[in-house]
Amino acid sequence: MFTILSSLALFSAILYFFGIKTKNQKLLYLHKPLTMLFIISLAMNGAETSWTALAMWIIIGLLFSLIGDVFLMLPSDRFLYGLSAFLLAHASYMVAFLQFPSLEEGNYLLIALLAVVAILFLHGLHKGVLAKGGKRLFIAVTFYILLISSMVWLAFLTDNPWMITAAILFYISDATLAWDRFVKPLHYRSYIVMSTYFGAQYLFACSIYFH
Repeated sequence: MFTILSSLALFSAILYFFGIKTKNQKLLYLHKPLTMLFIISLAMNGAETSWTALAMWIIIGLLFSLIGDVFLMLPSDRFLYGLSAFLLAHASYMVAFLQFPSLEEGNYLLIALLAVVAILFLHGLHKGVLAKGGKRLFIAVTFYILLISSMVWLAFLTDNPWMITAAILFYISDATLAWDRFVKPLHYRSYIVMSTYFGAQYLFACSIYFH
C-alpha cells in the first residue's frame, strides 16, 4: 500500500501542477485536496501497524493542513482562517517531535540562526502585512513565523532526516507564499510553494514508517 498510495499522491500532484500550467481551475480545486487526502491515507496506513502518539499527531497535523488548504482555496479571502489552521498543524507536528525519547539538547548556534532568519524575514514582510491587514494580521504573522521557526528547531533536535527535511521544506513553502503575498509577486511562485508543500507533507507521512 505504501507504493500505491505514494504513486497516487504523486500522480495527483502532477495533475495539480498541470492545472497551474493550463490555468485549469477544476484541476486545481480537485487535486490540491485530493493529493493531501492520498498523503493522509498513506500516513493512516502506516499508523495501522503501529498506532503511536507520533503517528496520531502527524495525522492531526496533516488534517489541519488540509483544512488550511480549503480555506486558502475559497474565492473569498479566508487567509486568517487558513493561517490559523496551519498554526494548529505546525503545533501538532511539534508535539509529534516531542515524542522522540532521545530528543537532543538545544543547539544554540541553530537557535541563533533561526532567530536571525525570522527577524530579517519579518522585517521584510512588515510593511506589506500592515498595509493589507493592519496590526491584527501583523501579530498573527509574527506568531506564525515564531511557531514555524520553533518547529524547524524541534525537527533538528529529533535528528530524524525525514522530520528535518519536511520541516525545512514547509518553511520554504510558507516563506515563498508570504513573500509573494506581502512583498512582491514571484515568478513560478505556485510551483515553488506547492512542490515544497506537498514534499513536506509527504515526508511527514513517511516519517511514521521510518522513524
